[in-house]
Amino acid sequence: MRHDWARLPGHAVEVWLSGEYVASGIVDQAADDDSVLWLAGAGANTRRLFDKSTGYQMWV
Repeated sequence: MRHDWARLPGHAVEVWLSGEYVASGIVDQAADDDSVLWLAGAGANTRRLFDKSTGYQMWV
């Protein structure tokens, strides 16, 4: 699990919430303060925003 979200742009991650798999993809952008990040859209999936304060976890 990674806590330093600001360093994740360009990396492939899995997104988890409360022990449940949510999504996977490439990190498109992340806030400098590690508070949020965006997964790049792929195919029919659009770009998605995840907020750390909600409890989302990023696994590389």
